[in-house]
Amino acid sequence: MASRIGIKASQRAPESTSLDAERSPKAQLIGQVLDTLRFQGWTFCISELRSPWAFKLPGDRLAALHAVLEGECVVHLAGQKDYARLGAGDIVLLPRDNVHAVADRPGRAAVPVEAVAAIDRRDRIATTFTHDGGGALTRLLTASFISDAPMAKAIVSAPPAMVVLRHGSAGSDRISAMLTLVRQEASQAAGVSSAVLRRAAEILFIQTLHRALMDVQADSGWLAAAADERLTGALIAMHTRPEHRWTLAELSQLAHLSRTAFFNRFQARLGQTPGEYLQWWRLQLAAQRLRETQESVGEIAMTVGYESASAFARAFKRATGHSPNDFRSAVLNDRSIG
Repeated sequence: MASRIGIKASQRAPESTSLDAERSPKAQLIGQVLDTLRFQGWTFCISELRSPWAFKLPGDRLAALHAVLEGECVVHLAGQKDYARLGAGDIVLLPRDNVHAVADRPGRAAVPVEAVAAIDRRDRIATTFTHDGGGALTRLLTASFISDAPMAKAIVSAPPAMVVLRHGSAGSDRISAMLTLVRQEASQAAGVSSAVLRRAAEILFIQTLHRALMDVQADSGWLAAAADERLTGALIAMHTRPEHRWTLAELSQLAHLSRTAFFNRFQARLGQTPGEYLQWWRLQLAAQRLRETQESVGEIAMTVGYESASAFARAFKRATGHSPNDFRSAVLNDRSIG
């Protein structure tokens, strides 16, 4: 089932997240985590399809999305009865990239997309696909995404298997602006720029995933803690100043709880002690810096709060199974490790 942002075609699109919610501590925490995980686009495809058409996608990446640039289509998850009907400006997010079909209308027999010879695969990053069945035109952006961060799978497991963000819903202005950029890029006579398409698709994915996570109501785990007003101040503080030697007294004061009440509440929500969470967060930040900077292991260790490069290296290897240098080398060689 798709999430309550939009499911069956017969249902009215519900109201989107309010502006106050977008500025809430939960929104801030979700943004911090998504920024640290650094989801990366793996493949991108601009499709120009004239009905009749229906294609089955294998769902072999971490997450995926389809954005309708023009026309309309339906998206159907394998093994599900319900489908999502999409119009121009709508986006469907598949947080776990389940096997699914995309078609011009419900009930079409879908052809496996890997068997379609008309896809231009000369560019590994950005492909193009034109199908002329003689009918109405639909233009789509399709993209899949990966992340080398271990937490990424936990994050994408939180929302429903299919989430629809409707064009014109409250707070979707930034997403609409990015879709306009993609639409303009797709119409260029010289062809699609894979660099522009990659950046635009990644931004669309992060913004849509952020909106989906805001809607998740969790009883335990990280999202439950992010929605707990007593814990968000402490979490934001640890995220913002990971190098600080946070004490239980300082964190409990931020939560306006006694040390015992804060410790028990934190552990109940997250399944970790505050100290364990802080170390986990430091390692997430360290992995980000290993991916994106040329800083030495020692510099990164000090930045995220470790007293020495050796202490950091031991902690990083215990958590990831890789030394910091091996992790950096794997990322530079475009290999997935997790």
